[in-house]
Amino acid sequence: MQVIIISTLVIAALGLACGVILAIGARFFQVQEDPRIGEVTELLPGANCGACGFAGCAAYAAALVK
Repeated sequence: MQVIIISTLVIAALGLACGVILAIGARFFQVQEDPRIGEVTELLPGANCGACGFAGCAAYAAALVK
């Protein structure tokens, strides 16, 4: 019974450590996006059909902002 408790605590500690590392990495490596791209994307239909020649509405909005 003690082996199960110890192994559970070790796995939980590993999961917590990995979560903290991922959170720090996400904060450190975040990419700043122009807020206008999000505003233009909200105005588009969001069908992601590719009829405009772009991969989706987000790519089209980025091209419009540029």
